[in-house]
Amino acid sequence: MSRIPIGLQLYTVREQLAEDACGTIKAVAAMGYEGVEGGAPAGMTNKAFLELLADNGLKLASGGVNPKELREALQAVVDRCGELGIDTVMTGIGGELHGAGGDWKRVVADLAEGCAKAAQAGLRVLYHNHAFEFEQKVDGVYGLDYLLDTIPATDIQTELDTYWVKTGGEDPVAYLNKYAGRLPRLHLKDRAPAPADETCPFAEVGQGILDWDGIFAAAPGAGVEWYLVEQDQWTRPPLESARMSADYLKSRGLL
Repeated sequence: MSRIPIGLQLYTVREQLAEDACGTIKAVAAMGYEGVEGGAPAGMTNKAFLELLADNGLKLASGGVNPKELREALQAVVDRCGELGIDTVMTGIGGELHGAGGDWKRVVADLAEGCAKAAQAGLRVLYHNHAFEFEQKVDGVYGLDYLLDTIPATDIQTELDTYWVKTGGEDPVAYLNKYAGRLPRLHLKDRAPAPADETCPFAEVGQGILDWDGIFAAAPGAGVEWYLVEQDQWTRPPLESARMSADYLKSRGLL
């Protein structure tokens, strides 16, 4: 079984990327990451972004899209993905659900429409979860499961986020197994142990409470194609946090 490459979700270093895109990408590459997830920084063209990544030996694993774009501006999404050389984009429904007053069925139906169009256009849409999908139930099942049960696997797959599954009260390993074959991207994100989580609930990978032995054992069989490190908040400089996560993954022989 081939080794799973490891990238960094650029949201982790969003402030540094906005201040110095070239220096930040160079630093990410120097840590040993093999790719990134995200889009071109503000003020940079897609072409220049790809050239910057290539100059630093990095690949673009996937990008992002909002559900409305899939329904109403699909050609623009297709064009953007073409410029970036990707066919995989992640999405979520937090904003749409809030705007619809919590009407899961309406929002999921809208997402299904957009995903069907995207699939026909050759794009692979992944659903990226947070914790709210485990805090609400629809027809007796978690919102996440309702969404993935309702929209066919041909139209949507998933990009599980380990931290948010854990924060939602469920076991990331169980969800890796549950959606095996439908999980091409996995966000590696750790949760700080108590009482440190009161200051910042997020931790560098390997510094928190998640079962990484179980996660790394389950991921290959689940069909994960890329591991993507992400950290939303930090207690130290973000680039240092990204480096600590990379160093842990190196210590595990994964990077």
